[in-house]
Amino acid sequence: MPNGPVKVLLVDDDEDDYIITRDLILQNAGRYRLDWINNFQAGLEAIKRREHDIYLVDYRLGERTGLELLSESQPFTARAPMILLTGQGDQEVDMQAMKAGAADYLVKGQLNADILDRAIRYAIKGKYAEENLRRDRDLISRIMETSPVGIVVADQAGKITFANHRAEEVLGLSRDAIARGVCSVLTWRMTDPEGHPLPSAHVLPLKAVLESGQPVQDIHHAIDRADGLRTLLSTNATPLFDAAGKIDGMVITVEDITERLMLEAQLRQSQKMESVGQLAAGVAHDINNILTVIQGHAGLLLNAVPPGDDSTRSIKQISAASERAASFIRQLLTFSRKQIFRSKIIDLNAVLQNLKGMLPRLIGEDITLETHCEPNLPCIQADTGMVEQIVMNLAVNARDAMPKGGRLAIATSAAEIEDAYLRQHPEAQVGWFVCLTVSDTGCGMEPKVLQRIFEPFFTTKEVGKGTGLGLATVYGVVKQHHGWIEVQSEVGAGTTFKVFLPVAGKAGDGPADHPLVKPSEAIRGGNETILLVEDEVGLLELLREILQQYQYRILVATSGVEALRVWDQYEGRVDLVLTDMIMPGGMTGGDLAAELKKRKPELKVIYASGYSSALTGKEFTQGENIFLAKPYQTSQVARLIRDTLDGVPQDRLRAVSARINGDTEMMLRARTTQPVGT
Repeated sequence: MPNGPVKVLLVDDDEDDYIITRDLILQNAGRYRLDWINNFQAGLEAIKRREHDIYLVDYRLGERTGLELLSESQPFTARAPMILLTGQGDQEVDMQAMKAGAADYLVKGQLNADILDRAIRYAIKGKYAEENLRRDRDLISRIMETSPVGIVVADQAGKITFANHRAEEVLGLSRDAIARGVCSVLTWRMTDPEGHPLPSAHVLPLKAVLESGQPVQDIHHAIDRADGLRTLLSTNATPLFDAAGKIDGMVITVEDITERLMLEAQLRQSQKMESVGQLAAGVAHDINNILTVIQGHAGLLLNAVPPGDDSTRSIKQISAASERAASFIRQLLTFSRKQIFRSKIIDLNAVLQNLKGMLPRLIGEDITLETHCEPNLPCIQADTGMVEQIVMNLAVNARDAMPKGGRLAIATSAAEIEDAYLRQHPEAQVGWFVCLTVSDTGCGMEPKVLQRIFEPFFTTKEVGKGTGLGLATVYGVVKQHHGWIEVQSEVGAGTTFKVFLPVAGKAGDGPADHPLVKPSEAIRGGNETILLVEDEVGLLELLREILQQYQYRILVATSGVEALRVWDQYEGRVDLVLTDMIMPGGMTGGDLAAELKKRKPELKVIYASGYSSALTGKEFTQGENIFLAKPYQTSQVARLIRDTLDGVPQDRLRAVSARINGDTEMMLRARTTQPVGT
C-alpha cells in the first residue's frame, strides 16, 4: 500500500453516486483521499497524468462507457489498478471488465464501506504483486538473454522449449526451429574433440538425466551443429520436477570451450617445448666438450701419422662422425634458442631469390614450385643463413609429404597483428610482421602428429630417413628471431606453415659481411702468454697441447677462482685469456673477464661455451667480445687466437668467429641433396 492516504479518483457522471461513494470512503477516515470527475474525457486526461493510486470508473459515462475508458487508458495505468462500478450485476459485463484490464467489478447497490475498502486494498495489493512479478520476470528474462553461458530448457521428451541467445549462437539454433518444436537435445551427436564416440559411461548422458533424475556435470564433448560446424562444449544438465515430483524436463547449460581448450593446449605445448629446450641445451653443453676433445685428438693423430698410413681412414671416420654429432648438437641448440647467430637487416624476398636456383634441385622434378613475393616487402633483422635454413627445411618437409609429386607454394607478405588476433594465437605479438608462407598439397597431418612436429627427434619417417630435427630447428630459429609459427594441416589436403618475423629497418642497415681468412693460409704461432680457463680437464689438456705446438706460453686453470690465483702468481703477465663461460665455483667466464679487465683494460679475451651467446648475453656477439662455440677444430681456434693477438679489426674477428661457429650449418646448407628434415 502507498505511504499516507490512498489517492482515489472516481469517474462517474452521477453526483448522487459520487456522494454515496464519498460517504463510504469517509467511514475509513484518514485512509483515503477521494477526487471526482464527472465525464469521460476529463477522466481520461486525469488518468494520463497518473496522479492517483486507484481509479473507480462507472460503467455508464454518458455516450461512452467505463469499459471504453478502461481500454483507452491501459497504456497510462501500468502501476494503478481500476475498478469498474455498475448499477446492476451482469456476468457478461463482468467478463468484459476483466478482459479490459479491470482489477475488480462492483455492483453499486451491494456496496458498503467494508466491501469498498477491501476491494480497493486487494486491487492495489494485486497490482503491486503483478508489477513485482512482471519486474522479476523481466529481470530473469534479461539475465537469461545476456548470460555468457548458453541455457536450454527441454521437456520430458527432450524437445527444446527455450534457448537463450548465447545457446542459439553456440548450438547454431534458430528461434523459428525452436518455435516449430523440431529441435531435440536427444538428437545431439556428442563425441570427443576429434570426433570419436564418447566412452560408454558418457553415452546419451542427457537421456540418462530424464530417466534417472540425476544431474550430469562438466561433460567435455564436441557437437556437430546444424550448420556443419563442430563446437567443443562443456555441458551441465539438471532435471526439472513438477509439483508431484515427476520429471517433466531439464535445464542444460552449454559453454563453448573451443578457444579455451585451444589456448590451454598451446600453453602446454609452449611449456613442453621450453622444458625440452632447456634439457637439450644442458645436454649439448656436456656433449660439446666431449666432441671438442674427440675432434682435437683426431686432428692431432691425423697430423702425426705419415700420409697414406692405414690408420688415416679410421681417424678421418672418427672426425667425420664427431662432425655429424656436432651438427645434431647445433640443431638442438638452435631449437632451444641458444645458438649463436649474426643478425643484420635483410630483405626476405632477396633471400628467396638467392635460393630460387637451389630449391628446384632440392625438391625434385615431380614438384611444381611457385613463389609469390609481395612487392616492397618490409625488411627483417635476421641471420641470413638461418633464414635460408628455415626455407630449406620447410621445403624438404613439404617434399617428403608429396612422394608422388605436387605443388609447393612459397609466399611473402606483410601483416599487422592486432589485439584481437592474440585471442586465437597466444604466441603472436602486436605490431607489423613479415609473413613467410610455405604450403604444400601433400598428405597432411593428423591432429596428434601436428601437436608434436616441433619436438626434437620426433619423426614419422622410417628409421634412417629423418633425424626429427628439421622442424625443431625451424622452431628454434624463429623463436630466436622473436617470431612465431602457425601450422594448418588436414589429412589428404596438405599443410601450410606461416612464419612471422618482426619488421625491422632498411636493407643494409645491419652489420656487413666481411671477407674471411682463407682456410689455406698458414697459421703463425708466437711467444705470447695465454691463460686457458676450462673445467673439462680433458679439453684443457688438449688445448694446452695444441697451443704449445704454436710456441705459446700456456697457463691453465679449471675455475675462475683458480684463474685469479694464477693471474696473481704471474703478476698479470698474460696477453690473452680463453675462458669457458660456465664453470664451477660461482664465477662465470664473464665474471672472470670483467675482473681481469679491471686490472688490465687492454687484455684480450675469447669466450667459449657449449651453449651460445644467447645464454651469456647479447653483448657477447654485438660488443668487442669474441665468442667461440664448441665444438671447434684445433686449427680454427689457433687462427682465432693469432688474429686476436695481432689486433685484427673487431668486425673481421667477429666474422672469423661466425665462420667457426657456423661451419656445421654451412656444411648442412651445402648438402642440399639430403637436408635435415622431420
